[in-house]
Amino acid sequence: MTKPEANSDDDATRATAVLKTFPQVDHHQATGELARVYEDIHCTLRLPWVAFAIRVLSQFPHFVPAAWAALKPQISTRYAERGADLIRRAALVPGAAPPDPRTKLLANGWTPAKIAELQVSLHCLNYGNPKYLLLITAWNEAWNDRNAGGNAGGPVGRDAELLPYGLPEGVEKFHLIDPDQAPPEVQALLRRVRDAFLHHGPASDYRVLAAWPDYLKVAIEDALEPVALTAEFDETARRIRAIARDHVRGFAAPGGIRWRSIEDKLSPPQIAGITGLLFLYNRFIADITIAVIRLQQAFEGGESATENKFPS
Repeated sequence: MTKPEANSDDDATRATAVLKTFPQVDHHQATGELARVYEDIHCTLRLPWVAFAIRVLSQFPHFVPAAWAALKPQISTRYAERGADLIRRAALVPGAAPPDPRTKLLANGWTPAKIAELQVSLHCLNYGNPKYLLLITAWNEAWNDRNAGGNAGGPVGRDAELLPYGLPEGVEKFHLIDPDQAPPEVQALLRRVRDAFLHHGPASDYRVLAAWPDYLKVAIEDALEPVALTAEFDETARRIRAIARDHVRGFAAPGGIRWRSIEDKLSPPQIAGITGLLFLYNRFIADITIAVIRLQQAFEGGESATENKFPS
């Protein structure tokens, strides 16, 4: 049977279709208590964005403020920072590093200053993703009544010290490209990277990097698609999730809330929804941690990619 020719009109329609934003409370939409929680997350974690997972979970009343209140004293310590460092160092996919993108970027008219600006964003993302993996792990474990801390003495000495409050010097809050409003070519890139990892929406990281669509295209083609869904990638995700679970068990108190503790404030479908999202983002954040470290690895090698660029 002769294979029918592709319909160019259909292809054009698919290429320009709107990438509908997954339901969430985005940064500019948060008000009242939730806006204050978002700002506290920025300052406590020292990060220029609030994670996709938190923005989606914020649709459920009561959960994020209560879970964050439980976690904040634990994740604001040097012990938690050390856990993020352990995750970061374990997040390299085995095998050859991806090619350095600078050759293509310079050929496209990029300047060294523009490349340096991009790399600052990668440094921030790579600093933050392991912290968000600890956060979602603690929330997931506590919600399901597993060990999320409080069963040992907790951190001591320097580990028990608090990190500075506020963004690191020179770091400004990110602007995340709105998928619904992005040009068709940017929407196509965001769909492409979403689908490469079988995700439900583009991570915050890709919404940041979409400010440089020519770079994002190179990153997807040369660094991300070659390892997406491979056994090596999956094993790396398993490894860093195990590190996160082990580390949150050392918190001085549980880093989240049990679903039974707020079941009077949530409907059964809401409890089920939160349970599913916590499970989903526990893998999602591991994936994005690995992916963006790989992007930095392409520029500077594995040692630099897994380094904490904002020590305090």
